Amino acid sequence: MPPRMARVDELLREEISAHIAKSISDPRLGFVTVTSVLTSPDLHHARVYVSAIGSEEQRLASLAALRSSASHLRSLIGKELRIRRVPDLHFELDSTSDRGARIQQILGSIAQGGVPPADLAPLPEPTQPDGTARGRKRSA
Repeated sequence: MPPRMARVDELLREEISAHIAKSISDPRLGFVTVTSVLTSPDLHHARVYVSAIGSEEQRLASLAALRSSASHLRSLIGKELRIRRVPDLHFELDSTSDRGARIQQILGSIAQGGVPPADLAPLPEPTQPDGTARGRKRSA
């Protein structure tokens, strides 16, 4: 990734985080953290990864609240930043923390001499920045 795109991604992450905290009053929105932003090279789209605390239902409600406020956030960011184009915001849940917690749970049970509990949910599929599953090739 070119250094300019990395700076744009980080700047967008900071601005989106700030505006979520102070500008969105949707009751569905729980505690969310913007973990990363990946912007397309043409600045038309930005994939915003968020981590949300709560049950699966609460996390999905928070995601729905963010998606419904995407155009409002985009307009606020457009007033704050001096970039040629403010990208369309596409919010997605970041499963990195879930994967880490599950791996810790498995390692803890193995360290205690047992086998991993059978009731563990399947490990979420890791994704690459382009949205494809790791280990799978994109079709041309």
